[in-house]
Amino acid sequence: MGEKSLLRAGTMGALGFVALLGGSLSSQAQTPSEVSPINPPIVNCNSNNLNNPDSGLVTSVVPCAPNFVNVTGLDSLQHNFDFYSWLTFVALNWPAEGSAPIGKGPRPGGDARTKWEDVTDFRQLSDVMLPNGQRPTWGARVVPAECRSKDGPGKMVIHLIEEAFDQPFRSGPLIDQNGNYALFDILMNKPMFDYIVDNTLYSRAGQRLFTQGRFDGSPDAPSQSPGVPPTPPLGIVNFPKGSQPADGNPGTMGALMLKVSWKVLSNGEDPARFHTVDGLVYTAPKNGKPGSCVEKKLGLVGFHAAHKTNDAPQWIWTTFEHVANAPEQQDVENNKVAGRKFNFYDPACGDGKCPVNQTPPQPWDPQVEPFPNGYKSQVVRIPLPPEVSAGARALNDRFHGLDGVKGTVWQNYMLVSTQWPTDAANKVDPTGVPAPTYLANTTLETYSQGDTPLSSSSCMACHNNATTHHVPAVASDFTFTLEKAQ
Repeated sequence: MGEKSLLRAGTMGALGFVALLGGSLSSQAQTPSEVSPINPPIVNCNSNNLNNPDSGLVTSVVPCAPNFVNVTGLDSLQHNFDFYSWLTFVALNWPAEGSAPIGKGPRPGGDARTKWEDVTDFRQLSDVMLPNGQRPTWGARVVPAECRSKDGPGKMVIHLIEEAFDQPFRSGPLIDQNGNYALFDILMNKPMFDYIVDNTLYSRAGQRLFTQGRFDGSPDAPSQSPGVPPTPPLGIVNFPKGSQPADGNPGTMGALMLKVSWKVLSNGEDPARFHTVDGLVYTAPKNGKPGSCVEKKLGLVGFHAAHKTNDAPQWIWTTFEHVANAPEQQDVENNKVAGRKFNFYDPACGDGKCPVNQTPPQPWDPQVEPFPNGYKSQVVRIPLPPEVSAGARALNDRFHGLDGVKGTVWQNYMLVSTQWPTDAANKVDPTGVPAPTYLANTTLETYSQGDTPLSSSSCMACHNNATTHHVPAVASDFTFTLEKAQ
């Protein structure tokens, strides 16, 4: 995909309201000039033209894919992708019920249960990769017996498995300033769920069968007719791609997966500063110990969204954070953090007294809180290249000034950046020559921030290593979710 390529992207459907964004990149945040109801979009995705992101739409409909025509220069393309990320973030965090727009919900700060927390729009990984390779059902919420007496509307079960408290590649947990473990969860939309179910990828046995000759649910190789586009090779996982309407055909929503990070809200912490959920933290029986379920109020601190589209088969990777997670490295070095409050940094423990971005001492046991000996993570943000971070900050300022974001809980979240393939069809680099080269979230890749090749966090480079359970390994299309099958 060159700089002048037509870039398309897809979105998820729902009723909502539209606010027009005016002005140029250099202008200050604008007040929406118009608010009006919209009809359900074609099929299940928003076909808005995003060629000019500065006059794009902020709506409850997730974009299907970016649609940028004749945009030149990496900086301009990066700005457009960042704009697309903000549209995605706003749409996904739109209230799940009723007609209230974002920021006008019933909770403190205008918060509300979001679309991605609704079982009709997204499913948690624990509801898909079931014990013993059972076939999952869309919309079926799996609640362990230990949690059922505590369950209720809007509650979310977090399974306390290693992936729920340990960062990628078992690099370590993250401990907040109250001594509590951060918690992680993974979710997926229906197109991604359907592909997994239709191809029996929810079980290890199904994955092995798939890689031995199944494709798209068929026991045999699909027939190839003249004039029909070639199908991917047998056994190669190929999730659906989002696309804009074309030639009379409706747009489609591609596979979309989320990874979120939560902090436990302790007494005295203002819930209006966080998007919150009533969590049921479940620990399964193990080594003779009975299972347990503990109720905790959780605040959102990190948000990854990855969306596969026609022109981004390596997916488009978006990452947001709570604005008070950690200070910038340069602010610490320039003594600009005194008196500020962070979720994962203590200004009073600077000057080398608390080493930064270091994993906690072992053993790691999330059922023991606070962390022994008063340990707390001391996290700083390693900055992206100035031209990348400056563009994201400018766009954050503009979106933070929008109605529904300004003065609400959502003003406490910022885009870090968006990673996208600059040359998706590159024959040498299967990751599509991503821009920016590196991208990390301080809550989800705390210990792999930076710009060191092969060790610093890059969404595409990392997920390019994901495989199925076939032996020898077979690529799983940039997602580690299939490795969780039983």
